[in-house]
Amino acid sequence: MLKMRQLTQWKFNSAGLALLLVCQLWASNAHASNWVYAEVDATRSRITVADTEFNPVLTRFKLGVFITQKIMLEAQYAGSGDDTVAGTQMQVDNISAAYLRLDSGMRSDMRMYVLLGSANTGLKTGSGADTKSYTDFSWGVGMEERVWSQHTLLTLEYTEYYRDEALTITGLSLGFKLEY
Repeated sequence: MLKMRQLTQWKFNSAGLALLLVCQLWASNAHASNWVYAEVDATRSRITVADTEFNPVLTRFKLGVFITQKIMLEAQYAGSGDDTVAGTQMQVDNISAAYLRLDSGMRSDMRMYVLLGSANTGLKTGSGADTKSYTDFSWGVGMEERVWSQHTLLTLEYTEYYRDEALTITGLSLGFKLEY
């Protein structure tokens, strides 16, 4: 089981790297103003249940479309990850989300942004358990800095995917973004 999981993660990470390289080639040849973007992130999630905190690490992909220079529509998908605390395993099957993104605009090669939308998170507790879905209003804040070229950015983002009295799901991400 472990070998199959490692192979699946390797394929998932390899596909992300291939997508990133293709996007970089496309972005380096872009001559028009930006209208779409793609991003790959490493996300350290934080799942708090009662007094127990789990921290699965996820790979997250984003695609976005510029409506104006400061307003975008963004879709996100994060693959699976798990963590075990005191003999209890928590597995994130996936996180999918849709956001309205509001940007501050680029200033000195940096910009801040806010995300407002909805997210769905699939969680399993223990092996063989059924996946339960948690959907809620979701929000996030982040910052980006241009690196290497006009079309490449480094991003840092905090996102709250779900919150109620018994469960909180958040994530802190570091990523690489391409605009074209």
